[in-house]
Amino acid sequence: MQKKIIDELRDMPKFVYVLAMLVAFGGAVGIYRLYAGLGATTNLSKAYPWGIWISFDLSTVALSGGAFTLAALVYVFHMHNLHAAVRPTVLAGLLGYTSVLIILFMDLGRWDRAYHFLIYPNLNSALFEVSWCIALYSSILVYELSPVLLQNTKWKGAIPVLEKYTVPMVIAGVSLSTLHQSSLGTLFIVMSARLHPLWHSMLLPIFFLISSLASGLALIIAGATVSRWVFKRSLPQKLIAKLGWFLPWILGVYLVLKLGELEVTDELHYLFTSGKYSVLFISELVFGMIIPIIMFSRKEVRHSRNASMIGAFFVMAGVVLNRFNASWFAIQPLQGVEAYKPHWMEVAILVGVASGVFLAYTLIGRYFPLFDETIKIDEPKHAPKLIAATE
Repeated sequence: MQKKIIDELRDMPKFVYVLAMLVAFGGAVGIYRLYAGLGATTNLSKAYPWGIWISFDLSTVALSGGAFTLAALVYVFHMHNLHAAVRPTVLAGLLGYTSVLIILFMDLGRWDRAYHFLIYPNLNSALFEVSWCIALYSSILVYELSPVLLQNTKWKGAIPVLEKYTVPMVIAGVSLSTLHQSSLGTLFIVMSARLHPLWHSMLLPIFFLISSLASGLALIIAGATVSRWVFKRSLPQKLIAKLGWFLPWILGVYLVLKLGELEVTDELHYLFTSGKYSVLFISELVFGMIIPIIMFSRKEVRHSRNASMIGAFFVMAGVVLNRFNASWFAIQPLQGVEAYKPHWMEVAILVGVASGVFLAYTLIGRYFPLFDETIKIDEPKHAPKLIAATE
């Protein structure tokens, strides 16, 4: 037994140990932050109550949108040939939401009262709705992933019962995701005095929802290539191409709405007259929308693993930049108040949490049947049923 453990540790990819050390360091800093308080460990203030942690949370929630998007396509719209991507995507979504909850816990001044939203409801607060939706949807993701976690245990007999109620649980999850993805945009509508006009819009809930659909699909596409490198398993390229087909349409609608709203509100001139804000907004448009639309409109790109991965990274980078802009970069400074810069402890905790996500995904993918429906890249003939389903 001891020899088996030693051999397993030797076979473990070296980056796993690096991730484990980052998690340990970030965890230690996190414990100190809970003890010492926000003032001693962050650069947050009344002028800048939200910083890099909230920007990370908004980005992670958007990227985790692939879980509810794919679940809707497979279970609601009956696109069952996409089912091979469900397990890896649900795990990515669950780990993403778990990291969001951890960071939110760190961001609370009174973290010992984190449960108060459960017993002291504020029905007029968008944050109350977001909190409940994220908590409930995280529970649904655990339910969706439970067959993977129970497969090799003595409780695997419960799997048929769990799968029997998968569709209603997925429908509930899609509803909750739609609500909180859009409600996150609602939070910034009330920030008209601070948020630059290029980002402030009454359509922010719609913008946040549509961009989460695009970034979620992009994460699935990029993750398929990464899993090929790490686990030697991936999705069939025809399936990846099918997911990529949706992106130009989603991003096209997003682009038209963004520019159309600026034109209707007579704010289009800000696009070229706002200095650094113009650069940030144009970067969003070019890298997050225009380039991916051009790339994924081409059949040869969708059917190329490397090209589709690059296009997916452009989409994700654009959405992440959008969330950082809306919550940090595009918040206009107050006169006489020093602009926010994250404390090194904020960064350390953030890196620790992000490392924990990659570490958990790697270990679960290694020891649980996460990729059972995917194909071995060097032996695609081992999955004839799945390949046939994607043709």
